[in-house]
Parts: sequence; structure tokens; C-alpha cells
Amino acid sequence: FTIKKASQKLTMSTKMKTVKYKKVKKKAQLTSKVAVSGAKTTVTYAKVGGSKKLKINKTTGKITVKKKTKKGTYKIKVKATAASSGNYNSATVTKTIKVKVKK
Repeated sequence: FTIKKASQKLTMSTKMKTVKYKKVKKKAQLTSKVAVSGAKTTVTYAKVGGSKKLKINKTTGKITVKKKTKKGTYKIKVKATAASSGNYNSATVTKTIKVKVKK
């Protein structure tokens, strides 16, 4: 007999991230982690679009705002992938997240 793998239903929070301009002026800043729920296996992150001023760490899910980024709101399109395993199929979710550089 064969065991059918269970699916994973991923959801990603699109809550806006904020960083202070005073800090970004001096060095690159990290936002809090992009929240993904519903994963039963390891999640990896990838940037699939958005501002050149932003990047995402593939394992931590934290967004880096590059040094000297001007005040304003920037967007990054993030794809989160939950790996497949012996018990689960892989799953992905893609969302656009706004990052605000504020006073």
C-alpha cells in the first residue's frame, strides 16, 4: 500500500515592516521576520520582485533595508516555500510586503 502525503497550507502575514531613517542612514537594518504559518517542515524565503533597496534572508525570513535608503515606503515580493518530507508535500505562498523607512 502507499501512504498519501499530507498537504501544507501556508499563510503569510503582509503586516507592514518599519525601520528608522536615522539608523538606516548609518548602516543596513533588519526588519522582524516575515511570519509564515501552517508549515509542517522547514521554510525558506526568496525575493521574487520589488525594490532594489530590500533583500530577504533565505533562512531567517528577515528583510534587510540597504544603508542610506531614503524615507518612504518600499515593496518586496516574497515567496516562502515549505519543504517536502516523507509525510508532507511541499507548499509555497507568495505575497508583497511593504517596508516603511520613517523619521
